[in-house]
Amino acid sequence: MATFRDLRQYVTNDGWTEEPNLARGRRRTGDHRRYFRELADGTRLRTKVSHDEDAEIGEDLFHRILRDQLGVTEERFWEVVRGQAGTATEAAQPAVEPVPGWLVTRLLLTVGLSEPLVAQMTPDEARAAWLEYQAQPREDT
Repeated sequence: MATFRDLRQYVTNDGWTEEPNLARGRRRTGDHRRYFRELADGTRLRTKVSHDEDAEIGEDLFHRILRDQLGVTEERFWEVVRGQAGTATEAAQPAVEPVPGWLVTRLLLTVGLSEPLVAQMTPDEARAAWLEYQAQPREDT
């Protein structure tokens, strides 16, 4: 199970920058340290590490941190923590643009598409399916 110490070791080994934690012109202690990393494509990744470094990170939270904040696989995470990988050798996976929630709802409830089908759609495919549905003639009842 990963701890916040492992997460801090990852950001240190992978070349992340600690954000200044200023509030009202004074150093704020808070309960987390915040880190960021600028990628070559201009994307800015951000994460925070609890001061309680011995605390374990729950499995669900850990996987969300890997996916949404660090943009790495679990295998890559542990390689960096153990010092077995150099910094920035694996580019962060590009963020996948999600299909807007309102569109998912309409495709499921109005159009009647299945959840697995909608889940596999790109935003462009989802918009095209919605426009195709809207272009169909309607029977007035």
